Amino acid sequence: MFLRAIDEPIAVVYLARGADDDRSFAFNRFLASYRACPAGHKHKLYIVYKGFSSQVALDNAREQFAGVGAATIETTDDGFDIGAYLAAADTISEDVICFLNTNSEILSANWLLKLAINLAQPKIGMVGATGSFESLSGMDSRFAIFPNVHLRSNAFMIRRQLLLEIAGEMQFSQKLDAYLFESGPQSLTNEVLRRGLDVQIVGRNGRGYPPRWWPRSETFRRLTQENLLVADNQTRQYMDAVWSLKHALVINTWGPFVDPRVALPA
Repeated sequence: MFLRAIDEPIAVVYLARGADDDRSFAFNRFLASYRACPAGHKHKLYIVYKGFSSQVALDNAREQFAGVGAATIETTDDGFDIGAYLAAADTISEDVICFLNTNSEILSANWLLKLAINLAQPKIGMVGATGSFESLSGMDSRFAIFPNVHLRSNAFMIRRQLLLEIAGEMQFSQKLDAYLFESGPQSLTNEVLRRGLDVQIVGRNGRGYPPRWWPRSETFRRLTQENLLVADNQTRQYMDAVWSLKHALVINTWGPFVDPRVALPA
């Protein structure tokens, strides 16, 4: 069956965080991947310049991105990544947004098309490159216990109005606020699900995976992550880890659900 993508142009929002020590390297890595991997779908690229300490540093970053014809948005370093995403969503006009964080590296041609095709399917509210069952309940009791299903916020696509409706007037004054928005009881994922919509991981193969298949999608912290669509610092950490750490990361992320005979609780 032929699956249609989203008809309208998509906003691709890349967060260029100026406070990161390795920002120039991260920007170049993203740019190299963006140029090497055709998006496959009509889009407008926005660069969100966040938290640069000087005009010189900001000008240098602008020079790095000068060749891609991107629109620009500037924010302070408040609000963490999600605060910058929401500031961008308030500014742009496109109905569908794909958010990429500073450490994102695109790994496949037609990456945007693959995300868009899956978001366009009936009852899909959000898609992303990676997801996890990991719980931070040991850090704060407000987090759900394992398995805590959530899409990660390194690379995800959602309709603008849905994101703004869910985020409302939320404030992100400390890192815990950002963690709660990603994987807390009122996380973005949970709020999408509460609206009767579904969430999916999208693999490099273009397939959309509902949560029960995430541990075996080979996208995040499984085997060689060969089906990963967009890499980030966490996926690279896993690939570089020694076997014992890799094993611990798999257990923390997926627990017993790597076994296909173990089903997620209803």
